[in-house]
Amino acid sequence: MSGYTIGEIVVWLLLTAVLAFALGWMTRELLLRRRTGATADTSVVVPAVEPDPEEEPEPAPEPEPVVTPGPHPGSALPLPGGAAPSAAHVVKVSRGSKIYHAPSSPAYARTTAALWFTDARAAEDAGFRKPKNG
Repeated sequence: MSGYTIGEIVVWLLLTAVLAFALGWMTRELLLRRRTGATADTSVVVPAVEPDPEEEPEPAPEPEPVVTPGPHPGSALPLPGGAAPSAAHVVKVSRGSKIYHAPSSPAYARTTAALWFTDARAAEDAGFRKPKNG
């Protein structure tokens, strides 16, 4: 067993922690002074050089959405995010199920449009069917 008591060990640990803190603080200060160009002489103050503020370019105006025609008459591809390409396109088509959904359909809100049609007749002419529950 060692000849040190618990109290002596605690004192040594505290002194080590204080020394480590002081060395870390001094190292940080030296690095900051080197970065900013400050000298050890506190009577001489070297101002830090600030970069010129850059002017932000004006944002480009957003282009009008372009209606990309779909593969069928009266159809159009959705905008990014699945939104309708125009106010005239109100019928959503789910390609995986070959079902179209008019605004009156119960599943209209939860359907992600793969294709939009102007009316139900155009969707039926393209080979899509009306949902069984709507």
